[in-house]
Amino acid sequence: MEKWESNFQGIWIPRSIYLSTEVNWCAKILFLEIHSFTENGRECYMSNRYMASFLNISERQVSRYISELKAKGWIEETAFNGRKRYLRSLLHFEFMTGDPDPIILSGESGYF
Repeated sequence: MEKWESNFQGIWIPRSIYLSTEVNWCAKILFLEIHSFTENGRECYMSNRYMASFLNISERQVSRYISELKAKGWIEETAFNGRKRYLRSLLHFEFMTGDPDPIILSGESGYF
């Protein structure tokens, strides 16, 4: 298995993602894995095979979840060379100090 360079800091899940009913938990974890790579401007190019193994699901399910996340506007495909698909998160999480609910859910493009 290949070793990936992500910004993995633990299993913290933004409240808006945790409470979202738009996608199931596998899709949320897939999104968070993509987000951990791309939040600092890096590209995510993990294969469906790797993600299927990581999530213990089929490659076909990974493909469906990626399509679903793209349709919801959570991620976008930035490139595809016939072998590797490059993805990035479109969501940004804003934190406000002193607010009991630090993540703001907004209808504006790309912001939770």
